[in-house]
Amino acid sequence: MPKIVDPEQRRRHIVAAVFRVIARDGAAHASLRSIAAEAELAIGSVRHYCGSQQEIREMAIEELTRGFEARFRAHLGDLESVRAGELSRRVLLTRILEEFLPLDRTRADEAAVWLEFWVAARTDEEFAPYVADLRRGMRTIIERTLTGAAHAGALRHGVDEDLEADRLAALLDGLTLRCLEPESLSTDRARAALGRHLDQLLPPETP
Repeated sequence: MPKIVDPEQRRRHIVAAVFRVIARDGAAHASLRSIAAEAELAIGSVRHYCGSQQEIREMAIEELTRGFEARFRAHLGDLESVRAGELSRRVLLTRILEEFLPLDRTRADEAAVWLEFWVAARTDEEFAPYVADLRRGMRTIIERTLTGAAHAGALRHGVDEDLEADRLAALLDGLTLRCLEPESLSTDRARAALGRHLDQLLPPETP
């Protein structure tokens, strides 16, 4: 009997392959042939799902966005622990912001893909909308995180949430770029730099 293929499962498999190719080799090398080899599928099977460069880009952005959203949604469950006093708001805030940093293989791949799109957008206007959407998404998450902390009385008095959202976004961008070159900045140093910045925003925690 012919093998029954789940179209959605096959698509997810190809999306993941697209993402890995771009993270490892760059957007310029994300061809049907390289994606098919990564997915261990025939080119014809891959062409059905991503027959154009635009579709390949959209798949990479989809995977990048899916990874971010899944992790941030998981942190929403930690709010109950904060309300119950089982977890400090600073710990939760730190965990959320660290999701933007390439502290493990998954996040390093995401950062590499993001950087590929950012560089490409400088000379190719077709990449610009993808980069703008990603930047807006990052800024929104940071802003909402700070706003939630402010409403809970967890920010220092006088902190400008809007300005601090921009400062944090710039800091995370810079730390990410340097972390992608391990000899430039270690993950421990990146965490320490973020922690020092949070010292300026959050009051000392009560022992």
